[in-house]
Amino acid sequence: MGTFSSAKIVWAPFTVCPPTEKAPYPRSLNTAEGLGDRLRFVAFAEKQAENAFRLAAHSFPGLPETVKHTWLELAREESKHLNWLLARMMELGVDPAERPQSLALWNSFDRCATPKEFAIFMANAEERGRIAGEQFHETLMKSDPVTGELFRKIAEEEQIHIDLARSVMSDLGI
Repeated sequence: MGTFSSAKIVWAPFTVCPPTEKAPYPRSLNTAEGLGDRLRFVAFAEKQAENAFRLAAHSFPGLPETVKHTWLELAREESKHLNWLLARMMELGVDPAERPQSLALWNSFDRCATPKEFAIFMANAEERGRIAGEQFHETLMKSDPVTGELFRKIAEEEQIHIDLARSVMSDLGI
């Protein structure tokens, strides 16, 4: 097992799939259940990113203080996004534990054996998150402008995260 997959993380309020099972496929975004599935998925990704940044900041030996500081800042930012999403889920009556989530993203962090590999991996993940947030924003503005605006705000902040991730890459000589 690697640093990440062996870490003892409390995933509440989410439930996770058993290691041999995949998460249920999301339902149609045109339904309340499908919107809940997307909110749950993105919120769980934010929780994984929060824990990954925090664990990485404390797990890689010899990490420059600037990198450690930035990763802890990013962990706080991911936590903020998680809390925004959980608040919206509460407003909509979406139970975070209703459908199990996959730990595939979390377990994929084990491929990052060095701070450089982790920095590159997370910069790419932040970019994918930004793109997904923009797409959800556009899609949801017609049916749920409150949630659509939330995704726009998160996508906008993901750009800041990408810039921070790039500064870490520079600090690590990438």
